[in-house]
This record gives sequence, structure tokens and C-alpha cells, in this order.
Amino acid sequence: MQMSKVLPVLFGFFIMGFVDIVGAATHAISDALGLSSFMAGLLPNFIFIWFLICAVPAGLMIRRFGRKNMVQVSNIVTLVGMLIPLPMLLGVMDLNLGVYLATFALLGIGNTIIQVALNPLLTNVVNKDRQPTFITFGQSVKAVSSLVGPLLITFCTTSLGHWDWTFVIYAGLTLLSMLWLGLTEIPREERATGKGVSFADTFALLKDSFLLRMFICIVIIVGIDVGMNCLIPEIFSKIYGYSQPQMFISIYFACRVISAFVCGMMLLKMSPRKVLLWTMVGAIAACVVMMLTLSSLPATIAPMVLFIVMFLPVTFATANVFSIVFSLSLAHLPQKTDQISSLLIMGVAGGGLMTLIMGFTDSVVGRLAILLVCMGYIFFVALSEARK
Repeated sequence: MQMSKVLPVLFGFFIMGFVDIVGAATHAISDALGLSSFMAGLLPNFIFIWFLICAVPAGLMIRRFGRKNMVQVSNIVTLVGMLIPLPMLLGVMDLNLGVYLATFALLGIGNTIIQVALNPLLTNVVNKDRQPTFITFGQSVKAVSSLVGPLLITFCTTSLGHWDWTFVIYAGLTLLSMLWLGLTEIPREERATGKGVSFADTFALLKDSFLLRMFICIVIIVGIDVGMNCLIPEIFSKIYGYSQPQMFISIYFACRVISAFVCGMMLLKMSPRKVLLWTMVGAIAACVVMMLTLSSLPATIAPMVLFIVMFLPVTFATANVFSIVFSLSLAHLPQKTDQISSLLIMGVAGGGLMTLIMGFTDSVVGRLAILLVCMGYIFFVALSEARK
């Protein structure tokens, strides 16, 4: 294993983290355009719908063009998407919801492709026994990107005059990733031989009960993460009265960085199934405390601090369940890595589904209750797996 080949792949996880700007961006767009709660809840779907549409086709294209080439395709799509708001920044165009929707769409398409291709590409440069650990470390890099996003929005708003400069900065980082990966020689996976793989072959994997449970876990955990991402600025804006609630999303993502790193260390010593179980126990307990804090305690400093402290156990789930489930699924049928990857990434569409469901209630406690029910499902799956 050569770190010179691993590092540009891991940097790709930083680009992957751009999608987590959706919570802070939705809040900023909603405030600027005066959108309703329901309309604001629809915005993330312009990103996450593409995971449903493009994940399986991207997986099939990987078989023909290769994992590295598909990561580069995703970089190109993301780069174009990040440059779309530039005319608004230059004063050529007025603030326009359609521009943001187009940006979200290309971000979603690019992110779908990179998520399908990058995790398998990591297996090209990492020893098999270290793959769960490095996939988790990749999620740590993604979490750093997620942490930087809301801070970058605040910086661009206060120092550069408009938060849309965030997209331009993201465009520069995407170009850097594309050049670094392009200049790095990475061994290509073995070309598929024999009969080609169809859509039906890929979806047929869901007949495997283990993969079906893992797919549902992916749908749910991404929905929980995006739900928290969208809830946090609303809670700290409407309940605790902060005019710049993006800073609290950054605290949430800082907790994700810590959680992903700690979990990576734990996976060196513990079974992934046991880590999965205990992360869900902590997340469920934290979600209950959050609900009690909002429903039973006054909106003062001490309850607010308690609410923030609960970010850490929640992020042990949102930062790590995805990577653990992903690595367990790839190990289940290693000969179908690309198909399983595309199938699981299609489940990321659950992020948009969750915000849509949460948009039917204006109660933040009610929305947390929805997330709690979802956590319960993953807990029971984890309990079942831990007994094996």
C-alpha cells in the first residue's frame, strides 16, 4: 500500500463532502427568497433525487470505463455545477431560485457518481484487511469538508459580501482534486469478463436479505444525517434566537470528524458489528435527550449546551453507520463490488425523502421523533448482526 496513491483518493472524499452544504445552503436560500417550510424541505430533493436516478447507471458505467475515470467524470460535473451561480455574483443575473436548483442538480449528479466510484476505487490502493478502516477514514475526510462548508458560508457572507462565493471556492478545490488524481497512477481493477450486467441484475441483489437490510440502513442513516443538518439551523434560529445558526452546523460536523476518527481507531480493535450496535445505542439515547430538552426545558444557555453536547453521540451514528454498512456489504459479495456500491449509493436518496417527510410537521420535536423511529430500525438490525 503506497500512501502517494491513497492520498489523492482520500482527498476525493473531501469533494464528496460538498453535498453536506445542503442544510446551510437551504437555510440561506430560504431566508433570501422567503420560502415556506414545505418548499425549503423540497430543496434538498434536487440533490438527492439524482442518487435514485443515477446510482445504478453510474455503477454499470464503471464496469466499462473504470473507477478512476468515473471519479474524474464526477469532478467535471461538480466543477460545472459550482460555476453556475457565478453570473449572479458578477451582477449579470438577479438572485434566482432556478440557478440554485441547477447547481443543486449538478452537485447531486456529480456526488452520486463520486460516491459510487470512490469507495470501490479505495479498494484498488488499500489492502483488503484495512478497507473498513480506510473507508471510515475517508468518511472522516468527508466530515472535515462538511465541517468547513457552513464556516465557509459564514466567511463568504461576512467577508466577501455573498455566500455564493462558496461555490467558486468549491470549484477551485474540485479542479485541484481532478488534477491530483489525474497525475496519480492507480492500478485499474480487473476488467469484468463474461456476461454483461444489467439493471435487473443489480436490483436482483436486493433479494439477498442481508443486502436488503443494509440498503434500508443506508437510506435511513443518510436521512437522519440530512435531517439533523436541516434541523440544527432552524432550532438555533427559531428557538434559541441566533441570527447566524450556521456555526452550530459546524459544531455538529466537528463532532462528526471526532466520531469518525475515534470509530476508525475502534475498528482496528473491535468487530464492525459491535461498533455498529453501540453507536446506535448512544445515538438513540442522545435523540431522546434532545427531544426532552426542547419540549421540557426553557430556551436558556444550560439546556442549549446540553443539546449541543448530544451532537457527539448522534454523530457516532451519522458519521460511522454508512461506512460500516458499506464495508460489510462489500465484504458480503466481494465479486460484485461495483454493483453493490451503486445499489447502496442509490439509497442516499433517502436524504431527500427524509426532509420531505419532516416537512409535513412544523414541530421540531415531532421531526426529531421521526428521526428517533428511524434510529430504532438500525438499532434492531445492528442487534441482529451483533449476535452472529
